[in-house]
Amino acid sequence: PRLALANGLWIGRVPWQLQVLTFCEQLLVALLYPRVYVFKLYPKKVAGIRSTGNLQWGMRGNVCTYELNMQGIVSMLEGRLMPRSVAVLASLISLTFIGVGELPKTWMGKMFRVRRHIVCEALLWLKANNPTYYGNIEVDEGRLQRLPEDDVPEEI
Repeated sequence: PRLALANGLWIGRVPWQLQVLTFCEQLLVALLYPRVYVFKLYPKKVAGIRSTGNLQWGMRGNVCTYELNMQGIVSMLEGRLMPRSVAVLASLISLTFIGVGELPKTWMGKMFRVRRHIVCEALLWLKANNPTYYGNIEVDEGRLQRLPEDDVPEEI
């Protein structure tokens, strides 16, 4: 493809503040949301037991396209306060667990966790180093305080 890395379009080293973001944290610092993400979790049994150790190997993903409420998205994007409200995660992520019983929250820890200080560091780095898109954002302490310290948000 014309815009492939093979054509010399490497953007350079990704800074640590962005490398460590989980999927949910990436959504909270994003200015745009091009799609809705659907995760199907299929935990595998090993010796008759389902465990978090093999959950990642049993994950499968696909992207589904849904009609979005564009007026709602426009009103959300009009503000420059960051991070985005944690409630946006429920609109962007669909999580389906295929198995017996309910998916224990601890199984979602690494992939869906939100760490308040990591989100803050990423936003401050983006504001300082990407003035074109993040130069006029305001990192809102109130919104940061509403994020989990280090946990999976209830909204998911």
